[in-house]
Amino acid sequence: DEVVECFWKEEPSMRHVLVTVEADDVYVVPAFISEGYFTQQVIPRELGLTGPVTRKGAKTVRYAGPLGTFEGMGDVILERVDDLMRGKELAPGRTALVLLGHGTDLNKSSGGVVYFNAGRIGERGLYDLVEVGFLDQEPEIGDVVENVDAENVVLIPVFIAEGWHTRETIPEDLGLTGEVTVREGKTIFYGAPVGTHPSMANLIA
Repeated sequence: DEVVECFWKEEPSMRHVLVTVEADDVYVVPAFISEGYFTQQVIPRELGLTGPVTRKGAKTVRYAGPLGTFEGMGDVILERVDDLMRGKELAPGRTALVLLGHGTDLNKSSGGVVYFNAGRIGERGLYDLVEVGFLDQEPEIGDVVENVDAENVVLIPVFIAEGWHTRETIPEDLGLTGEVTVREGKTIFYGAPVGTHPSMANLIA
């Protein structure tokens, strides 16, 4: 009946959003990849949540986990790969799918969801290798791309949105020249963030 959004640093704010919702049954879905400080502390505090189910007056508020932990996330990642590879030719040899996470040494569960999705995709046997690399924890993404034993490297950022990292820092650090970069015997295919794929709406629902 209603679909509304709220934010931490812009309007409408988390703290006041429930007042604007008329429905008595409310589902809160964090548009985050991983569990961490924001999903475990900030959002529950700002929305006044006490657990997975919170009664607030006449409202029942159910709090879901972050999107990256949802079972269907692997399917969305593969759809993003399909979009990236449509009309492109693979070089002869092995193909590796590399999932790129942000990661942080401050919260080990941050990277865990990227490993989880890599494992689920790897079980399907679609690629010769499925690897994981990070910006802010080991293994560092540059080392993973350089050392992976494959002629084709499909690199997908497991990020919610386009931003400074996906547009600038990652391409610069990895020496990427666009969607397709050929160098040192490797062809690197660089996709858009998973979170911008239209199928994310179905995942939320």
